[in-house]
Order: sequence, then C-alpha cells, then structure tokens
Amino acid sequence: AGLAPGLAPLAAVLVLAPRALPQAAAPTPGRAHRDAAGFLQAHADRPLTLPADHGSHPDTRTEWWYLTGPLEADDGRRFGFQATWFRRALVADEPQGRSPLAVRDVMLFHGAITDVQGGALHFTEQASRAYGPWAGAAEDRLDVHLFGHAFRAVGGGTSAGTSAEARAGRATLVMDAGGAALDVSLDLAACEPWFHGEVPGLSIKGHAAGQAAWYYSYPRIPLAGTLTLPDGEVVGVRGTAWFDHEFGSSQLGAGQVGWDWFSVPLDDGSDLMLYSMRLDDGRSDSTSSGSFRAPGGQTRHLAREAFEITPSGSWTSPHTLSSYPAGWILSVPDEELALRVRPLLDDQEIRTPRSTGVTYWEGLCEFEGTRAGKPVAGRGYVELVGYSGALRERL
Repeated sequence: AGLAPGLAPLAAVLVLAPRALPQAAAPTPGRAHRDAAGFLQAHADRPLTLPADHGSHPDTRTEWWYLTGPLEADDGRRFGFQATWFRRALVADEPQGRSPLAVRDVMLFHGAITDVQGGALHFTEQASRAYGPWAGAAEDRLDVHLFGHAFRAVGGGTSAGTSAEARAGRATLVMDAGGAALDVSLDLAACEPWFHGEVPGLSIKGHAAGQAAWYYSYPRIPLAGTLTLPDGEVVGVRGTAWFDHEFGSSQLGAGQVGWDWFSVPLDDGSDLMLYSMRLDDGRSDSTSSGSFRAPGGQTRHLAREAFEITPSGSWTSPHTLSSYPAGWILSVPDEELALRVRPLLDDQEIRTPRSTGVTYWEGLCEFEGTRAGKPVAGRGYVELVGYSGALRERL
C-alpha cells in the first residue's frame, strides 16, 4: 500500500494547495442548489442521464466510482474484490489568475482482494492531485484512473440515451491490491442500471436541505479475466460486479457518525440495496433507506420502516481494536424476504492513513434465506463506516 514512487504524500499536497490557490471567489448570490462554498448540491430537478453521468461532475464536492463483487477461479477457489476511485474538490470555482501549481481536485484509490481459501486480505491505497497522466476522471465518458488503476468504457458511445447500446458497452478494470492484480473485462450492456431513491436517482442522506447525492448502480455486471496473486500465480476468474456511482456535495448531518451499507444480488434474480445512517446514540437515522428490484425489473424504494437490520455477531480488529458487527439478519417484510448474512472472512478491515484517513470494514459476505417462501442465496459486499472513531471530514 502507498503512493507511487517519487510522489509526495497527499498530506503535503494538501498543505501546499492553499498557498498555490488564490482566494476562491464567493458563490454568486442566487445560484440555485449551491452550498456556502459554491458546490452543487444534489436536487430533484436534475435527473440522471446515462451514459453521460458515468463521467465526472466537477461542480460537486465529492464523487466516487465503486466496484465490488465475488470472483471464482477456474479451479473453484473463491475471491472478492473492491475497487474505489474518489474525487474530492478543494474549491468550487476556478479563480481568475489561477496558479499552474494549484490543486483543484484530489483523486484517491482503494483496492482490495479477499482470498477466501487463503484467509487473507490484500489492500492498496493511493492518492494524487488530479493531473493528466497521473490521475483524473473524464467528464464525458466512463474513464477514471489513478496511476495504474483504471476503470474505462470501451464501447457504447458517450451520448445521452436510454437504450442498452447508448448506456454503455464493455469496460475494462485494471487494479492492484498489495501485489494481487486484477485485469478483467466487464459487460455493462448486460445489466440494467438502477436508480436509487424515492425520486429515482436522488438518494437522501439527512434532514438538511441539499443533504443528498445522485446515486445509481449496476448490480450484476458479468466479468471475466485474470487475477495475479502475490506469489505470481495467474488464475482465470469469472464473476459479477456491483458498480455504484455517487456524487454530490453534502456532509454528514448532526449526530450522524457513519453508516452500514449492504449490496445483495440474489440467485433468484432479485437485488437489494440497504443503507443505515447511524447516529451517535446508536439508533438508525430516519433518512436511512434502500431499494429492491424484483427479477422482472420492477423496482421499489424502501423507506426506513420497510426493512430491519439486526446484528447477529461481532468481531474485534487485532489491528485497531475497533469492534464491528459480524453477521446480520436482514428483513424486508413486504417482499417476504429474510436473509442471514455471514462474512466470508472476518478480517476485511481497510485502514487508509495515506489517503482518506478513514478506517472501515469492507467485506465479501454470503447471503442465505427465503423470499416468498422459497430459498435464495447470494454473495455481495457490506460496508461499515464509523466504527473506528466517528467519521469526520478528512480532506
């Protein structure tokens, strides 16, 4: 884990940035849906349009492209992967007379490979200013990269549209995670996009105005390629990826300390996404929500009262001594859905002192249970943020 050779730590980049940047201009009075710093906040008047929204949105403060999923090797061994690119803007407007040394956007990458049989987690974090060959994200297409880690569309065009051909074609993912390297091709056109929120595509995170993000997923993208293990062994792998893209400018609300997030693709063709925004008194914020998509494609928004998340175990990290839930019961009564969730490896804690500065648990899990009286199962990811100290703004 760490930064590319020869590059200063991100902390130095951030320390230098204010000296290189002239004073940012105050936001223009009357600009709709802008926060006090001038960043665009997510709102219902701006619907998502694909594939255009696969690209970067530099008028928002924070954005991430996030891929997770189970992998199966040709010999039957099981793995999981996470690849996340973050873009964090430091100023909303480009000031007049901007210094060529100024940093407007910072790019960060987290990559992890879970080796189930080997009982190991391989992880990398990297960070850089957004600068041409080093790191960046295109605004007009799916093309995000940081040094050797890249997620790029290779077909389907860039114009707005709703057909499978216009949404996206194929994409490639290349990443390294502590010496475990993944190189796969993904068929985005084989998966329907999924817009989350009561207003499709607008995910509410809190009670304050603008405390939201634009959010969509591709929950089961077929992929195939190779996985190179730290000892140099190269294995063919196949699997499915869950792709999330989220962007906006909101911060955590008063009393919010983190969140629990579940991505659940099931073998009957249904998909479930849940997130619980946790409060400092241990309760789940009433703005927590989720989405359910039936095998035929019919979707429904899940308000907080429509589901239950009940921890069924715990795990204490030997690295940070932080305690996390480890095992859950998920219930969506209106869908007659009840699931047991089991981590496939306890130690999937991610520690990022040289990038986001946040310690969290991001792990491959197994889901088993029933839907409408019939057995269902699947493998997906759970994310637990804020258990190793309350989450705070780090950049």
